[in-house]
Parts: sequence; C-alpha cells; structure tokens
Amino acid sequence: MWYFTQNIFNGIFAGGVYALIAVGITVIYGVMRMINFASGAYLMVGMYITYFGYTLTGWDAYLLIPFTVLVSAAVAWASFKLTISPILNRDKTTAIIVTVGLSFFFQNLVILIFGANPLTIPTEIQLKSLMIGPFIINLPRLIAFAASMALVLIFHILLNKTMFGQAIRATSENVEVSEMLGVNTRNMFAIAWVLGIVLTSIAGLLLTPIYAIQSSTGATFRTTGLMAVVLGGLGDIRGAFLSGILLGVIEALVASYIDTNMGSLGIFVLLLLVLYARPAGLFGKGERVA
Repeated sequence: MWYFTQNIFNGIFAGGVYALIAVGITVIYGVMRMINFASGAYLMVGMYITYFGYTLTGWDAYLLIPFTVLVSAAVAWASFKLTISPILNRDKTTAIIVTVGLSFFFQNLVILIFGANPLTIPTEIQLKSLMIGPFIINLPRLIAFAASMALVLIFHILLNKTMFGQAIRATSENVEVSEMLGVNTRNMFAIAWVLGIVLTSIAGLLLTPIYAIQSSTGATFRTTGLMAVVLGGLGDIRGAFLSGILLGVIEALVASYIDTNMGSLGIFVLLLLVLYARPAGLFGKGERVA
C-alpha cells in the first residue's frame, strides 16, 4: 500500500506539468479552434529562455519567472503576427502545417544559438525531497505542481470574473456575434495565443530543475499534453487540467508495476479506452446539432 500511494503522489506531481501544458493548448483551441502542434517547441523555448536569463543574472530558475514570461510573450506575439494571423481565415489543414513548421523552426533555431549539447541550470533544490509522513516528495516536482495549480486558478478567475474573460468566452462561443457586440476578435485571438504560449513556457521553466535543456525535450511533453486535451474534451479547461493529472498518475503506476519504459503505453491505452466509451472525452459535450 505504501508503494502504491507513493506512486500516486509521484504521478500527481508529475501530472501537474502535463496539466499546465494541456491548459495552454486548450486556451488556444477554445478561442481560435486551432490545435497548436508547436506546444512542445514553445515549452522547449521557455527552457532556453530561462537558461539565457540564468547566464545573464546567475539567478535561480524560479526567480526568472517574470523574465521568462515577458520574453516568451514577446516571442508568442511575434510568431502570431508573422505566421498565425495571416492564416486565421484559412482551413484547419493550413494551421496544422504552420504550427508543425513552427516546431521545426524553433528546434533548429535553439541549436543554432545554443548548440546541440544538453544544458542545465544549477539549483540547490534539484535533488532535495520532503518527507510527508512515510512518503517522499521530490521538491522540484512539488514546486512545479503548486505553481501549475496557482496559474490555472489565476487563469480561471481571469476568465470567469473579469470583462476581459467575458470577451474571450464570447469570442470562443461565436465570433460573428462577438464582433457585432463590439469585441475585437482578432485581438482576442492574439491574446489567447500569447496566454497559451506563456503557460506552456512557464511549464518549461518549471521543468529546468528536473530535465536537461535540449532541443528534443518538448516532443514528449507535446504528445502527452495533446493527449490530455483530447482525453478531457477539446476546449474544456477543467477537463484538460484534470486529465493532465490523471495521465501523470497512470504513467507512474504503469512504469512502476509493469515496466519503466511502458509509462507512455499506459497513457495511450487509457486514451483509447476513454475515447471508445466517450468520443467527446471525459468532460466533452460534443457538438450541438441544432
């Protein structure tokens, strides 16, 4: 029972990062109806931005959150203006091609600037753990989980308790009606894109004490984040967050009880079973027909 509970804790704390990535993807999809296949690349860019801030200041990664937010927001705004804005009225296939292209572009850009060798940001808490009763909690994963929870809560309040949130939700419901009511939907698209990228980049920062920084880091997290979005129901932020946690738990249990290399397989099996029973996802409502 101790071993089982320990793995549940490990999975929950690992799933916090998956959840934050999934929420970032969901924000963009919910407003723009566009799946961002470059989410893993932006996570990786967030890690490199944090490393760049470390080389400039020597500060711990967690102290560089404001720097990473500002730089990643600038990168997101520029990429929206240069690549996403021109295709807003195109078909979904074009959006897939462009976001996949962005992924390859950023992967090669960081290799050109920082080189191909893995990088790390030294931190005193990298190997520290906490004891909660008989259970061992890795401190960087606990911080990542707590930060993810706080960011999702802040975003939930922003979305549901402010005029800006009302404009975002109106745009996600019906673009034409929102424009008739005076909402600048193109600006809402840009803001949603930037918010989604910033959340993903912060997830990258939270991973720097846990994983090496390299151009291929984002690929695994992109796949898991996309699966969490589909599992929870496309466009549902609550579903994306809870599904991210669930995937972390399933991955930890499969890796511990079956094989350390089969954690991802457990996630795929869970996704297939859920989609077989509920094609719209755990929290998805499907499309209205009338």
